[in-house]
Amino acid sequence: MISYEELVQKMENTYQEKTGIQPTADSDTGVCFRVLAGELYSLSANVEWLKASLLPQTAAGEQLDKLAQQAGLSRTSAAKAQGTLRFTKTAKSTIFTVILSAGTRCTTGGSHPVVFETLEQVELDCGPSSVAEVPVRAVKDGEEGNVLAGTVTQLEKRNAYIEAVTNPAAFSGGRTEETDDQLRKRLMEEEKQTDNGANSAFYRKTALQQPGVSSVFVQTAVPEKGGVTIWLASRGASVTNDTAAKVKAALEQMRGLNVQIKVYPAKTTPVQLTVQVKKKEGQTDEDTKTAVQQAMKDSFDELKIGQTMTAARLMAAIMQTGCAEDVLLPTNLVFPTAAPDTLVTLNAASEVVLL
Repeated sequence: MISYEELVQKMENTYQEKTGIQPTADSDTGVCFRVLAGELYSLSANVEWLKASLLPQTAAGEQLDKLAQQAGLSRTSAAKAQGTLRFTKTAKSTIFTVILSAGTRCTTGGSHPVVFETLEQVELDCGPSSVAEVPVRAVKDGEEGNVLAGTVTQLEKRNAYIEAVTNPAAFSGGRTEETDDQLRKRLMEEEKQTDNGANSAFYRKTALQQPGVSSVFVQTAVPEKGGVTIWLASRGASVTNDTAAKVKAALEQMRGLNVQIKVYPAKTTPVQLTVQVKKKEGQTDEDTKTAVQQAMKDSFDELKIGQTMTAARLMAAIMQTGCAEDVLLPTNLVFPTAAPDTLVTLNAASEVVLL
């Protein structure tokens, strides 16, 4: 974009070429040129801003949010990590109940402590070494609140009647607000799938808007030209026949001419696992098993139709609980091959064995 100084210089040069007179800065003509140059520069800057705001590659802030909204996206907001803390009362305080009010704060300690506060009042009865658990939330937004199991071990204000505090499982849900670059990347990926009412992106997007649907796989020209076959699943399971029928009815109202739509619940391939885990020192058997089982379930539930599990992904999810020192998967384990009509799930009979 041309600068203010360049605009002034250009007008002065043109004026001199036409009249043979060089205007000075304090002359009437020179002043007029500078006022006009300022207005032209302001107009040029506004035009450049408008051009940048129209494209996801260059839009920023509020304008990028508006472009994302047009594509059905929104900026992911910041959130606080959440989890559960376990309080243990001292053995000496056996004749009365200890009450910790909502808002009691605990930390990870160290030079950069992460602070959490209880969401409700908790009571530890008068029995010896009474234990109680309570939901907590990080005081600040951000991923730093997603701490490993066994890392929240200190009360911000010491309580003589509390012997110990810990988080039996890792915390989750903490995140920072999505940046312009992150939102821009999502938006541009979305725009690669043009929504024209006649392609797989249209049917996939429409199906995902239906209740109970979290995963969709679309095949066009199947079983023949002009056909669209759609497979549906919810989180960690296939959808019901009723849900598939409702999605088909919704799509039939918007389908293109001469398009034949078939909608099916996804086939499922359950994987039965026996995972061997060596727990970390300080972790109980029950907490370790519960955390690892949940991590396994969450990892499989995140799979979409047409995806399969990998050993590396599953082991990473288990280790991130903070409860496991080591993990052993079956030596003969082979995960199913990914298929466009199939959702790979975790068999409910899967178990965790402690080493």
